[in-house]
Amino acid sequence: MDRKKKKQASTKSAANVEQQRKALKQRFLDRTINIIMRVGGEVLLNKFTPIFLEKLYEVRYPVLKAKSAPGANIPKPKIIQFNKLLLKLIEEVELELPNGNKIPLSWYLSEGMTLSACIGEFDISNGPRFEEIKEAFSFCSYDSEFHRYLQQILGELTTDACGFLSDYEDHIYNADVSMTPYFAKFNPDNDIIIYAHKPEVEDIEVTNGKRKVIRMGWLTPDFEWEHFAVKSSLLGFERKGLDIPLELYFTTHTLKRLQERINIVPGIMHRILLLIFMQPQIPHHWKRNYSLVEYRVSDQKVGYLVVKLHGTKLVVHTFLFLTNNDTPEGEKLGRLLGIVKEDKKYMEIDTLPDFNSYHFEKNEKLNQLFKDAGCGPLLKLGHLKEFATKETADKDSESIERYLDAAVNFRERYYSDTTNFS
Repeated sequence: MDRKKKKQASTKSAANVEQQRKALKQRFLDRTINIIMRVGGEVLLNKFTPIFLEKLYEVRYPVLKAKSAPGANIPKPKIIQFNKLLLKLIEEVELELPNGNKIPLSWYLSEGMTLSACIGEFDISNGPRFEEIKEAFSFCSYDSEFHRYLQQILGELTTDACGFLSDYEDHIYNADVSMTPYFAKFNPDNDIIIYAHKPEVEDIEVTNGKRKVIRMGWLTPDFEWEHFAVKSSLLGFERKGLDIPLELYFTTHTLKRLQERINIVPGIMHRILLLIFMQPQIPHHWKRNYSLVEYRVSDQKVGYLVVKLHGTKLVVHTFLFLTNNDTPEGEKLGRLLGIVKEDKKYMEIDTLPDFNSYHFEKNEKLNQLFKDAGCGPLLKLGHLKEFATKETADKDSESIERYLDAAVNFRERYYSDTTNFS
Protein backbone atom coordinates (compact mmCIF):
# COMPACT_ATOMS: atom_id res chain seq x y z
CA MET A 1 0.00 0.00 0.00
CA ASP A 2 1.46 3.37 -1.02
CA ARG A 3 1.77 6.32 1.35
CA LYS A 4 -1.35 8.06 0.05
CA LYS A 5 -3.57 5.01 0.52
CA LYS A 6 -2.14 4.39 3.98
CA LYS A 7 -2.97 7.96 4.95
CA GLN A 8 -6.50 7.60 3.58
CA ALA A 9 -7.00 4.35 5.49
CA SER A 10 -5.67 5.92 8.68
CA THR A 11 -7.97 8.92 8.28
CA LYS A 12 -10.96 6.65 7.66
CA SER A 13 -10.12 4.54 10.71
CA ALA A 14 -9.81 7.63 12.91
CA ALA A 15 -13.14 8.88 11.59
CA ASN A 16 -14.79 5.56 12.45
CA VAL A 17 -13.36 5.67 15.97
CA GLU A 18 -14.64 9.21 16.45
CA GLN A 19 -18.04 8.22 15.10
CA GLN A 20 -18.23 5.30 17.54
CA ARG A 21 -17.18 7.55 20.42
CA LYS A 22 -19.94 10.02 19.59
CA ALA A 23 -22.49 7.21 19.32
CA LEU A 24 -21.49 5.82 22.73
CA LYS A 25 -21.66 9.27 24.29
CA GLN A 26 -25.10 9.88 22.81
CA ARG A 27 -26.32 6.50 24.06
CA PHE A 28 -25.01 7.32 27.53
CA LEU A 29 -26.80 10.68 27.50
CA ASP A 30 -30.05 9.18 26.17
CA ARG A 31 -30.07 6.49 28.84
CA THR A 32 -29.25 8.99 31.59
CA ILE A 33 -32.16 11.19 30.54
CA ASN A 34 -34.39 8.12 30.35
CA ILE A 35 -33.46 7.15 33.92
CA ILE A 36 -34.19 10.65 35.20
CA MET A 37 -37.55 10.62 33.41
CA ARG A 38 -38.47 7.27 34.95
CA VAL A 39 -37.53 8.54 38.40
CA GLY A 40 -39.33 11.89 38.29
CA GLY A 41 -40.55 12.78 34.82
CA GLU A 42 -39.95 16.05 32.99
CA VAL A 43 -40.30 18.07 36.18
CA LEU A 44 -37.19 16.38 37.55
CA LEU A 45 -35.36 16.42 34.21
CA ASN A 46 -35.79 20.19 33.94
CA LYS A 47 -33.88 20.63 37.20
CA PHE A 48 -30.69 19.34 35.54
CA THR A 49 -28.53 21.66 33.48
CA PRO A 50 -27.36 20.51 30.03
CA ILE A 51 -23.73 21.04 31.01
CA PHE A 52 -24.11 18.72 34.03
CA LEU A 53 -25.53 15.95 31.84
CA GLU A 54 -22.82 16.56 29.25
CA LYS A 55 -20.03 16.26 31.84
CA LEU A 56 -21.39 12.98 33.26
CA TYR A 57 -19.98 11.06 30.32
CA GLU A 58 -16.47 12.24 31.15
CA VAL A 59 -16.66 10.93 34.73
CA ARG A 60 -18.58 7.73 33.98
CA TYR A 61 -17.59 4.44 35.55
CA PRO A 62 -15.70 2.09 33.23
CA VAL A 63 -17.46 -0.96 31.81
CA LEU A 64 -17.95 -3.79 34.29
CA LYS A 65 -15.61 -6.60 33.30
CA ALA A 66 -13.84 -9.62 34.71
CA LYS A 67 -10.15 -10.36 34.97
CA SER A 68 -8.13 -13.24 36.34
CA ALA A 69 -6.97 -13.13 39.95
CA PRO A 70 -3.19 -12.89 40.41
CA GLY A 71 -1.70 -16.33 39.94
CA ALA A 72 -4.97 -17.89 38.74
CA ASN A 73 -3.78 -17.95 35.11
CA ILE A 74 -7.29 -18.27 33.74
CA PRO A 75 -7.16 -18.42 29.92
CA LYS A 76 -8.32 -15.27 28.14
CA PRO A 77 -11.08 -17.13 26.22
CA LYS A 78 -12.59 -18.21 29.55
CA ILE A 79 -12.59 -14.60 30.81
CA ILE A 80 -14.24 -13.47 27.57
CA GLN A 81 -16.80 -16.25 27.97
CA PHE A 82 -17.52 -15.10 31.53
CA ASN A 83 -17.99 -11.48 30.44
CA LYS A 84 -20.39 -12.45 27.65
CA LEU A 85 -22.37 -14.72 29.95
CA LEU A 86 -22.56 -12.14 32.74
CA LEU A 87 -23.71 -9.47 30.29
CA LYS A 88 -26.45 -11.79 29.05
CA LEU A 89 -27.61 -12.46 32.61
CA ILE A 90 -27.53 -8.75 33.47
CA GLU A 91 -29.58 -7.83 30.41
CA GLU A 92 -32.38 -10.10 31.59
CA VAL A 93 -32.86 -8.20 34.88
CA GLU A 94 -34.78 -5.01 35.64
CA LEU A 95 -34.73 -2.90 38.79
CA GLU A 96 -37.98 -1.53 40.16
CA LEU A 97 -38.00 2.09 41.27
CA PRO A 98 -40.02 3.31 44.28
CA ASN A 99 -42.68 4.74 41.94
CA GLY A 100 -43.18 1.38 40.22
CA ASN A 101 -41.25 2.23 37.06
CA LYS A 102 -38.48 -0.12 36.01
CA ILE A 103 -35.05 0.35 34.49
CA PRO A 104 -32.71 -2.26 33.01
CA LEU A 105 -30.01 -3.37 35.41
CA SER A 106 -27.44 -2.83 32.65
CA TRP A 107 -28.39 0.87 32.52
CA TYR A 108 -28.14 1.34 36.24
CA LEU A 109 -24.73 -0.34 36.51
CA SER A 110 -23.35 2.29 34.15
CA GLU A 111 -25.38 5.45 33.64
CA GLY A 112 -27.42 5.05 36.82
CA MET A 113 -24.46 4.58 39.14
CA THR A 114 -22.57 7.49 37.58
CA LEU A 115 -25.62 9.73 37.94
CA SER A 116 -26.33 8.59 41.50
CA ALA A 117 -22.71 9.04 42.64
CA CYS A 118 -22.53 12.57 41.26
CA ILE A 119 -25.88 13.56 42.76
CA GLY A 120 -24.73 12.16 46.09
CA GLU A 121 -22.01 14.81 46.15
CA PHE A 122 -24.44 17.72 45.65
CA ASP A 123 -24.23 20.43 48.29
CA ILE A 124 -27.85 21.24 49.16
CA SER A 125 -26.78 24.62 50.53
CA ASN A 126 -26.38 25.69 46.90
CA GLY A 127 -30.13 25.97 46.58
CA PRO A 128 -33.48 24.17 46.62
CA ARG A 129 -32.92 22.69 43.14
CA PHE A 130 -29.98 20.65 44.42
CA GLU A 131 -31.94 19.57 47.47
CA GLU A 132 -34.90 18.46 45.35
CA ILE A 133 -32.70 16.44 42.98
CA LYS A 134 -30.87 14.82 45.86
CA GLU A 135 -34.16 13.94 47.55
CA ALA A 136 -35.52 12.39 44.34
CA PHE A 137 -32.49 10.07 44.15
CA SER A 138 -32.19 9.35 47.87
CA PHE A 139 -33.75 5.91 47.28
CA CYS A 140 -30.50 4.70 45.69
CA SER A 141 -27.99 6.02 48.21
CA TYR A 142 -25.25 3.61 49.28
CA ASP A 143 -27.00 2.73 52.54
CA SER A 144 -30.44 2.29 50.95
CA GLU A 145 -32.43 -0.91 50.57
CA PHE A 146 -32.37 -0.36 46.80
CA HIS A 147 -28.57 -0.37 46.73
CA ARG A 148 -28.35 -3.43 48.98
CA TYR A 149 -30.67 -5.21 46.58
CA LEU A 150 -28.43 -4.14 43.70
CA GLN A 151 -25.43 -5.65 45.49
CA GLN A 152 -27.35 -8.85 46.14
CA ILE A 153 -28.43 -9.20 42.51
CA LEU A 154 -24.93 -8.54 41.19
CA GLY A 155 -23.49 -11.08 43.61
CA GLU A 156 -26.03 -13.69 42.54
CA LEU A 157 -25.46 -13.09 38.83
CA THR A 158 -21.69 -13.38 39.12
CA THR A 159 -22.11 -16.56 41.17
CA ASP A 160 -24.43 -17.94 38.48
CA ALA A 161 -21.94 -17.06 35.74
CA CYS A 162 -19.15 -18.79 37.66
CA GLY A 163 -21.41 -21.78 38.22
CA PHE A 164 -22.21 -22.09 34.52
CA LEU A 165 -18.50 -22.14 33.65
CA SER A 166 -17.37 -24.45 36.45
CA ASP A 167 -16.56 -28.08 35.79
CA TYR A 168 -15.21 -30.60 38.30
CA GLU A 169 -13.12 -32.10 35.51
CA ASP A 170 -11.59 -28.72 34.72
CA HIS A 171 -11.86 -25.82 37.20
CA ILE A 172 -14.32 -24.44 39.73
CA TYR A 173 -14.68 -20.65 39.60
CA ASN A 174 -15.69 -17.95 42.03
CA ALA A 175 -15.87 -14.18 41.65
CA ASP A 176 -14.92 -11.25 43.87
CA VAL A 177 -17.07 -8.16 43.24
CA SER A 178 -16.02 -6.34 46.42
CA MET A 179 -13.77 -3.84 44.64
CA THR A 180 -16.34 -2.73 42.08
CA PRO A 181 -17.89 0.71 42.79
CA TYR A 182 -21.16 -1.01 43.71
CA PHE A 183 -19.40 -2.25 46.85
CA ALA A 184 -16.36 0.03 47.15
CA LYS A 185 -17.68 3.57 46.88
CA PHE A 186 -16.02 5.73 44.22
CA ASN A 187 -13.56 3.02 43.26
CA PRO A 188 -12.43 4.08 39.75
CA ASP A 189 -11.93 0.45 38.73
CA ASN A 190 -14.84 -1.75 37.80
CA ASP A 191 -13.23 -5.18 37.74
CA ILE A 192 -14.62 -8.50 38.88
CA ILE A 193 -11.75 -10.72 40.01
CA ILE A 194 -12.12 -14.38 39.04
CA TYR A 195 -10.55 -17.15 41.11
CA ALA A 196 -10.11 -20.73 39.95
CA HIS A 197 -9.43 -24.07 41.62
CA LYS A 198 -8.67 -27.35 39.88
CA PRO A 199 -10.14 -30.24 41.90
CA GLU A 200 -7.71 -33.03 42.67
CA VAL A 201 -8.39 -36.46 41.19
CA GLU A 202 -7.22 -39.31 43.40
CA ASP A 203 -7.49 -43.08 43.56
CA ILE A 204 -9.62 -44.73 46.22
CA GLU A 205 -9.96 -48.42 47.08
CA VAL A 206 -13.49 -49.82 46.80
CA THR A 207 -14.92 -53.34 46.92
CA ASN A 208 -13.94 -54.29 43.37
CA GLY A 209 -10.73 -52.35 42.91
CA LYS A 210 -9.58 -48.75 42.63
CA ARG A 211 -11.66 -45.88 41.32
CA LYS A 212 -10.67 -42.37 40.29
CA VAL A 213 -12.55 -39.96 42.51
CA ILE A 214 -12.85 -36.30 43.46
CA ARG A 215 -13.64 -35.27 47.00
CA MET A 216 -16.78 -33.17 47.21
CA GLY A 217 -16.04 -29.48 47.67
CA TRP A 218 -16.40 -25.95 46.28
CA LEU A 219 -14.79 -22.53 46.47
CA THR A 220 -15.94 -20.54 49.51
CA PRO A 221 -16.83 -16.82 49.48
CA ASP A 222 -13.27 -16.31 50.78
CA PHE A 223 -11.95 -18.13 47.69
CA GLU A 224 -10.62 -21.09 49.65
CA TRP A 225 -11.38 -24.69 48.70
CA GLU A 226 -13.73 -26.28 51.23
CA HIS A 227 -14.53 -29.99 51.45
CA PHE A 228 -17.96 -31.20 52.50
CA ALA A 229 -18.95 -34.19 54.61
CA VAL A 230 -22.28 -35.97 55.08
CA LYS A 231 -23.79 -38.11 57.81
CA SER A 232 -24.30 -41.62 56.45
CA SER A 233 -27.62 -41.89 58.30
CA LEU A 234 -29.04 -39.19 56.01
CA LEU A 235 -28.59 -41.65 53.14
CA GLY A 236 -30.11 -44.64 54.93
CA PHE A 237 -26.93 -46.35 56.12
CA GLU A 238 -27.11 -47.99 59.54
CA ARG A 239 -25.39 -46.00 62.25
CA LYS A 240 -22.38 -47.61 63.88
CA GLY A 241 -21.17 -45.60 66.82
CA LEU A 242 -21.22 -41.84 66.55
CA ASP A 243 -23.13 -40.50 63.56
CA ILE A 244 -20.42 -38.10 62.46
CA PRO A 245 -20.20 -36.60 58.96
CA LEU A 246 -18.09 -38.70 56.61
CA GLU A 247 -15.90 -37.67 53.70
CA LEU A 248 -17.86 -37.71 50.45
CA TYR A 249 -16.34 -38.58 47.08
CA PHE A 250 -17.71 -39.06 43.60
CA THR A 251 -16.13 -41.03 40.80
CA THR A 252 -15.11 -39.43 37.54
CA HIS A 253 -17.37 -42.08 36.00
CA THR A 254 -20.32 -40.35 37.70
CA LEU A 255 -19.47 -37.10 35.91
CA LYS A 256 -19.31 -38.91 32.57
CA ARG A 257 -22.68 -40.56 33.16
CA LEU A 258 -24.25 -37.22 34.14
CA GLN A 259 -22.94 -35.69 30.93
CA GLU A 260 -24.14 -38.57 28.78
CA ARG A 261 -27.55 -38.95 30.38
CA ILE A 262 -28.48 -35.34 31.24
CA ASN A 263 -26.34 -33.43 28.72
CA ILE A 264 -26.63 -29.90 30.04
CA VAL A 265 -23.91 -27.42 30.98
CA PRO A 266 -21.51 -29.25 33.36
CA GLY A 267 -21.48 -26.34 35.80
CA ILE A 268 -25.22 -26.70 36.41
CA MET A 269 -25.05 -30.46 36.93
CA HIS A 270 -22.00 -30.32 39.17
CA ARG A 271 -23.42 -27.54 41.34
CA ILE A 272 -26.58 -29.61 41.80
CA LEU A 273 -24.40 -32.59 42.70
CA LEU A 274 -22.98 -30.55 45.57
CA LEU A 275 -26.25 -28.97 46.74
CA ILE A 276 -28.01 -32.35 46.95
CA PHE A 277 -25.76 -33.43 49.80
CA MET A 278 -26.04 -30.11 51.65
CA GLN A 279 -29.76 -30.59 52.30
CA PRO A 280 -30.84 -31.19 55.92
CA GLN A 281 -32.93 -34.10 54.64
CA ILE A 282 -31.62 -35.96 51.57
CA PRO A 283 -34.36 -37.77 49.57
CA HIS A 284 -33.19 -41.30 48.85
CA HIS A 285 -34.24 -44.93 48.39
CA TRP A 286 -32.43 -47.60 50.38
CA LYS A 287 -31.38 -50.71 48.42
CA ARG A 288 -29.99 -53.20 50.96
CA ASN A 289 -26.34 -52.15 50.86
CA TYR A 290 -26.38 -48.89 48.92
CA SER A 291 -28.44 -45.73 48.61
CA LEU A 292 -30.18 -44.25 45.59
CA VAL A 293 -30.05 -40.49 46.15
CA GLU A 294 -32.56 -38.47 44.14
CA TYR A 295 -31.04 -36.14 41.57
CA ARG A 296 -33.30 -33.24 40.58
CA VAL A 297 -33.07 -30.54 37.93
CA SER A 298 -35.52 -27.61 38.05
CA ASP A 299 -37.04 -29.39 41.06
CA GLN A 300 -37.92 -32.41 38.88
CA LYS A 301 -36.48 -35.85 39.54
CA VAL A 302 -34.36 -37.03 36.61
CA GLY A 303 -32.56 -39.95 38.19
CA TYR A 304 -30.45 -41.21 41.08
CA LEU A 305 -26.90 -41.11 42.36
CA VAL A 306 -25.69 -44.53 43.50
CA VAL A 307 -23.90 -44.06 46.84
CA LYS A 308 -21.98 -46.78 48.67
CA LEU A 309 -20.13 -46.80 51.97
CA HIS A 310 -16.50 -47.93 51.89
CA GLY A 311 -15.06 -47.93 55.39
CA THR A 312 -15.42 -44.34 56.57
CA LYS A 313 -15.89 -42.88 53.11
CA LEU A 314 -19.07 -42.32 51.14
CA VAL A 315 -18.60 -42.73 47.40
CA VAL A 316 -20.98 -41.77 44.59
CA HIS A 317 -20.34 -44.51 42.04
CA THR A 318 -22.57 -43.54 39.13
CA PHE A 319 -25.69 -41.75 37.96
CA LEU A 320 -28.79 -43.62 36.79
CA PHE A 321 -31.33 -41.89 34.55
CA LEU A 322 -34.93 -42.23 35.73
CA THR A 323 -35.89 -44.79 33.05
CA ASN A 324 -32.74 -46.89 33.59
CA ASN A 325 -32.93 -50.34 35.13
CA ASP A 326 -32.17 -50.48 38.87
CA THR A 327 -34.27 -47.38 39.57
CA PRO A 328 -37.80 -47.75 41.03
CA GLU A 329 -39.29 -45.96 38.03
CA GLY A 330 -37.19 -47.80 35.48
CA GLU A 331 -38.12 -51.17 36.95
CA LYS A 332 -41.81 -50.24 37.00
CA LEU A 333 -41.60 -49.10 33.38
CA GLY A 334 -40.11 -52.46 32.47
CA ARG A 335 -42.88 -54.34 34.29
CA LEU A 336 -45.65 -52.25 32.72
CA LEU A 337 -44.39 -52.91 29.20
CA GLY A 338 -42.54 -56.18 29.55
CA ILE A 339 -39.35 -54.59 28.21
CA VAL A 340 -35.71 -54.84 29.26
CA LYS A 341 -32.63 -52.63 29.24
CA GLU A 342 -31.87 -53.33 25.57
CA ASP A 343 -35.39 -52.24 24.57
CA LYS A 344 -34.97 -48.91 26.34
CA LYS A 345 -31.65 -48.37 24.63
CA TYR A 346 -33.10 -49.28 21.23
CA MET A 347 -36.04 -46.90 21.71
CA GLU A 348 -33.60 -44.21 22.92
CA ILE A 349 -35.47 -43.34 26.10
CA ASP A 350 -32.50 -43.88 28.41
CA THR A 351 -31.10 -40.32 28.35
CA LEU A 352 -32.78 -36.95 28.89
CA PRO A 353 -31.87 -35.44 25.48
CA ASP A 354 -33.29 -38.44 23.63
CA PHE A 355 -36.33 -38.64 25.90
CA ASN A 356 -37.11 -34.94 25.38
CA SER A 357 -36.66 -35.21 21.62
CA TYR A 358 -39.86 -37.30 21.38
CA HIS A 359 -42.05 -34.60 22.99
CA PHE A 360 -44.08 -37.27 24.77
CA GLU A 361 -46.14 -34.57 26.47
CA LYS A 362 -47.94 -34.20 23.12
CA ASN A 363 -48.71 -37.92 22.84
CA GLU A 364 -51.67 -38.77 25.07
CA LYS A 365 -51.03 -42.51 25.41
CA LEU A 366 -47.27 -42.33 25.94
CA ASN A 367 -47.66 -39.33 28.21
CA GLN A 368 -49.92 -41.41 30.45
CA LEU A 369 -47.61 -44.41 30.21
CA PHE A 370 -44.62 -42.53 31.59
CA LYS A 371 -46.72 -40.93 34.30
CA ASP A 372 -47.96 -44.37 35.37
CA ALA A 373 -44.35 -45.54 35.65
CA GLY A 374 -43.41 -42.53 37.80
CA CYS A 375 -41.46 -40.84 35.00
CA GLY A 376 -43.84 -37.88 34.78
CA PRO A 377 -41.19 -35.37 35.97
CA LEU A 378 -39.23 -35.95 32.76
CA LEU A 379 -42.16 -34.60 30.75
CA LYS A 380 -41.66 -31.17 32.36
CA LEU A 381 -38.04 -30.68 31.34
CA GLY A 382 -38.26 -29.74 27.68
CA HIS A 383 -36.92 -26.27 28.52
CA LEU A 384 -33.52 -27.77 29.41
CA LYS A 385 -32.82 -28.09 25.71
CA GLU A 386 -31.44 -24.53 25.73
CA PHE A 387 -28.78 -25.62 28.25
CA ALA A 388 -27.72 -28.70 26.27
CA THR A 389 -24.06 -28.99 25.28
CA LYS A 390 -24.99 -30.73 22.03
CA GLU A 391 -28.13 -30.65 19.95
CA THR A 392 -30.46 -33.64 19.60
CA ALA A 393 -32.82 -33.84 16.64
CA ASP A 394 -36.54 -34.28 17.27
CA LYS A 395 -37.91 -37.81 16.98
CA ASP A 396 -41.30 -39.28 16.10
CA SER A 397 -43.10 -40.55 19.21
CA GLU A 398 -45.26 -42.83 17.06
CA SER A 399 -42.15 -44.90 16.35
CA ILE A 400 -42.20 -45.80 20.05
CA GLU A 401 -45.86 -46.82 19.78
CA ARG A 402 -45.09 -49.04 16.80
CA TYR A 403 -42.25 -50.70 18.70
CA LEU A 404 -44.35 -51.16 21.83
CA ASP A 405 -47.31 -52.53 19.88
CA ALA A 406 -45.68 -55.93 20.22
CA ALA A 407 -45.91 -55.65 24.02
CA VAL A 408 -49.22 -57.13 25.15
CA ASN A 409 -49.15 -55.10 28.37
CA PHE A 410 -48.98 -51.85 26.40
CA ARG A 411 -51.83 -52.77 24.03
CA GLU A 412 -54.14 -53.87 26.82
CA ARG A 413 -53.43 -50.90 29.10
CA TYR A 414 -53.24 -47.99 26.66
CA TYR A 415 -55.50 -48.96 23.74
CA SER A 416 -59.23 -49.37 24.00
CA ASP A 417 -59.57 -50.18 20.30
CA THR A 418 -57.78 -52.58 17.97
CA THR A 419 -55.40 -50.02 16.51
CA ASN A 420 -52.27 -51.69 15.18
CA PHE A 421 -49.10 -49.97 14.05
CA SER A 422 -47.54 -53.00 12.38
